[in-house]
Amino acid sequence: MGRMEAAVVGLGKMGSALARRLLDRGLAVTVYNRHPEAAADLVRAGASAAPRLADVWLGARVAMSFLADDEALTQVYLGSGGLVESAPQGAVLVEMSTVSPVASGAVARAATQRGLHYVRCPVSGNPGVLSAGELTLIVSGDDASVQAARPYLEHVGPRLYHVGSQEEARVVKLAVNAMLAASAQMLAETITLTEASGVPRAVFLDVLAGSAMGSPFVRYKTPSLLERRYDATFTTAMLLKDLRLAEDVAASARAPMPVTEVVTQLAEASCDEGLGDLDFIALLPHLQKLAGRPTDIPLS
Repeated sequence: MGRMEAAVVGLGKMGSALARRLLDRGLAVTVYNRHPEAAADLVRAGASAAPRLADVWLGARVAMSFLADDEALTQVYLGSGGLVESAPQGAVLVEMSTVSPVASGAVARAATQRGLHYVRCPVSGNPGVLSAGELTLIVSGDDASVQAARPYLEHVGPRLYHVGSQEEARVVKLAVNAMLAASAQMLAETITLTEASGVPRAVFLDVLAGSAMGSPFVRYKTPSLLERRYDATFTTAMLLKDLRLAEDVAASARAPMPVTEVVTQLAEASCDEGLGDLDFIALLPHLQKLAGRPTDIPLS
């Protein structure tokens, strides 16, 4: 049998990490990015660069994408010369971004009309987790499409949750991120409370990690919180985008999300203070400012 071949479309932090992971696993990888210079390092690592979006299909029959938002999704998949229009019949589209069910549903309908497999596969994890092959994969699509994508997805994550046949994966991912936002906000609030009461941050976080509320999220965030580091793999602006998407889904489902509404407002305020490009735990310095406390980083 020949080498497995895959295309990776969108070479931000996650897309670049995906392409490198597939290369490391021995796959032949074609890459495409709207700004071609992003592909240079991957080409040096062994990938082939497609000059046009349609050219990703010259070798691959599976295309995997990480894109910024609904607008990028629509352009890449449904635009002239896009992935759906240019794909050969039976090709597999694995879309791994966090986008709305509405935009994803439009891609699904177009893919079905052309006889393509379409798998929604938003993920839980950052580029480091992806590089280690430890992503959590939230998947929806018909059984045949998921089975066609599975050999490729197994290279990037050991946990695949097939949650439905339509847009369920999009909803589940937005629900997970709403929980993440609420957890980040509560962590910011409790750090602000305990520090304002004279308890050192390290002491509180140690107690929290050993309590019933200790979690992988708390353990993961503790080093950067202790070092006051806000370098981002998932920014406050990205969090705000996902919260707004979650609110849109909630409105359509008539599902109240009062906590999410409050956290969305706080994320908006954090972005207004210039924290949008920093890690989403930048909800903390925003709250420190509201409390009249010294902030971990200067605010606008």
